[in-house]
Amino acid sequence: MRVLIVKLAALGDVLRTASLLGPLRARYPGCEIWWATSAAARPLLEKHPAIHRLIEPRDLPRLPDKIRFDLVLSLEEDAQAAEWAAERCPGEFVGVYNERGALRYTESSGSYYDMSLLNRDADGSLRTANALKAKNRITYAGLWLRVLKLPAPKSRAALAPVLRLDARDRRDAVALARTHRLKPREAIGVNPGAGRRWPAKQLTPVRAARLLSALARGLKRPILLFGGRDEAARNADILEKTDAPVIDAGTRHGLREFAGLVELCGALVTTDSLALHVATAVRTPAVALVGPTSSAELDAFGRGKILQAKDCRCFYRPSCRLANSCLDRLTDAAIVGAVRRSLAS
Repeated sequence: MRVLIVKLAALGDVLRTASLLGPLRARYPGCEIWWATSAAARPLLEKHPAIHRLIEPRDLPRLPDKIRFDLVLSLEEDAQAAEWAAERCPGEFVGVYNERGALRYTESSGSYYDMSLLNRDADGSLRTANALKAKNRITYAGLWLRVLKLPAPKSRAALAPVLRLDARDRRDAVALARTHRLKPREAIGVNPGAGRRWPAKQLTPVRAARLLSALARGLKRPILLFGGRDEAARNADILEKTDAPVIDAGTRHGLREFAGLVELCGALVTTDSLALHVATAVRTPAVALVGPTSSAELDAFGRGKILQAKDCRCFYRPSCRLANSCLDRLTDAAIVGAVRRSLAS
């Protein structure tokens, strides 16, 4: 039995798709799982014990003719990748396919893709897809387990993605811990950004600064500030605005080094972003602050808490139209309390 997963981006989605690897192995013992992904996402999947081989989509046409896949899970809205995957699949094909230049999805995957950008109304809008997303109460992994008829693990924690780190990946974390005399799992990490694509998902610098102060005051633990490569200036602004003794974890780390820093923390407070999925993969309890996206699709796998801001008026809009974001209505007390309970558990 040979299985192919095609998932290139976004990085958080790549990592949470790794939740399916254990159930796939349970359903098809001894199967070979191949994964076609992007060079950017490759560090998130390297060294995974369930992955037989990592390739890029362009490698598919170059494989020997005898390499065929009994099951293809096509999860990328990319016409060329979907076409190459289909050419290698004499067996079951699930997900996105290329129909004369137009992207479609198999009926079997409708419970997920009916809520996606591929399900546009006749006028080009996403009203139907977004309404289905708002009603959904099943996690991302849960939706795909149903689609693929895979067995769910007995515990939620067993469904968490896996990111295997080594000493090299942890070098930045070791150096930071030595410099600031941090004990393992002592600090509280905070990731207030969400990248350039989804500014509506991030905390404003003023709100982030206030939260840093509240966490330091309420938990009496060291606080680490995280951010991505394009958030250095934003984080500097946050540090200027807070009165808490916050440690800047830096913004120039590679993906695996970033994961090592997250692993150092006792808990991570984060937006709906890659940092959330990294935390679940390195077993760091995560408190996720969710505004314009579907909190139902997210999962802390029993090690944290998903806090959904109420009455978001910009559901699945990349930018917030209001002066005060719905995320601003998540109180410091609620967030500090969620972190405290995550640490206790």
